[in-house]
Amino acid sequence: MWQMGAVEPPCGGKFGLRQFAEHQSREFVDGLPEGTTSVLQRLLANGKQPGIWDVAICHSTPDVWHPDGAFGWGSVQPCPPRGATFSIGRTMYETDRLPAAWVPRISAMDEVWVPSHFAVDQFVASGVPREKIVVVPEVVDTELFDPSIHEPWDLCLGDDAGHFKFLSVFKWEKRKGWDVLLRAYFEEFTQDDPVVLVVKTQSFHSGGDFQSKVKAAFAGFEKTAAGRGSKPPRYKLLAQDLAGRDLPRLYRAADAFVLPSRGEGWGRPHVEAMSMGLPVIATNWSGSTEFLSDDCALPLRIDGLEEVEEGQGPPGHRWAVPSLSHLRQLMRWSVDHREEARAKGVAARQRMVMRFSPEAIAEGHVLPLLRRVMKRQSSKRHSPEEL
Repeated sequence: MWQMGAVEPPCGGKFGLRQFAEHQSREFVDGLPEGTTSVLQRLLANGKQPGIWDVAICHSTPDVWHPDGAFGWGSVQPCPPRGATFSIGRTMYETDRLPAAWVPRISAMDEVWVPSHFAVDQFVASGVPREKIVVVPEVVDTELFDPSIHEPWDLCLGDDAGHFKFLSVFKWEKRKGWDVLLRAYFEEFTQDDPVVLVVKTQSFHSGGDFQSKVKAAFAGFEKTAAGRGSKPPRYKLLAQDLAGRDLPRLYRAADAFVLPSRGEGWGRPHVEAMSMGLPVIATNWSGSTEFLSDDCALPLRIDGLEEVEEGQGPPGHRWAVPSLSHLRQLMRWSVDHREEARAKGVAARQRMVMRFSPEAIAEGHVLPLLRRVMKRQSSKRHSPEEL
């Protein structure tokens, strides 16, 4: 979570970063590409310089905004910092509404930046004033996630290396729809099909014995597979940490990306896969609707909404029910229509470069907004009432 300030106007101005609320992950930073690390170091150096920040952008969950925020707000770099003249919140959520405690914290900011038009409706329905909400899509590093400059990661598949490879990247929690993914895969394919499901995951309040979890999931579908006279389809679990600079090689090793999640604030693995030229099968609900469309992806239908299970989110919240039958159809179509699927991936790469690259988001969204804010702040400083 970062705090960004412009201490001079955006044209020729100075930008800085400060870590706040949570401590840095040394392993994550060490795994970043060299170019990204050098930029971060310069921004962090700027962020340490004294002076009042004209604009502060707090990127985190709103429970750490303002002086009474969680996680020891007074013992870390506060956000917004004391004396900031214009405070912007940057946040998102994955269900049909916001946690009630967030709304007054968001409303106390001068603006809130959300990544999608879905979020606009979600925030307004939760009680955030519409005039405070601005859509600023998330960025994908299209220079790093470029299929033309990376060799595929060795998945150690042996004789299965030539099979069609589905890739899914997620933390192991119910929201990500891992149960829907496994059921669709085990019911649609058998070992007679030339396919492999590669799952890159990590524990999230779930323990780390993923092999046992997959076997337990398959036990529920075993009759379906056995009834077709064949063994279960192949799969590969990757649970070890992977440096950020190596992620493009993992995507490069796949033929399609699939993630039937129940809700997304945005969908970072989705856009990384799309930037790498993969056809993406993903749930067509929540934040991901900002970039999923039939011309450059394989949007997954939903069978309505359902209440979030106890312990998985706030009571009364709802999220999507990904269509199991449609997921099976889309996965089978990808295997049977490989050239058409590849064409979806080519179009996805073009979409990411044109609309969601750092340059596109900076020039089309961030800088115009900061210029507007700085112009308004400048006019306030020089208004007759203050002279």
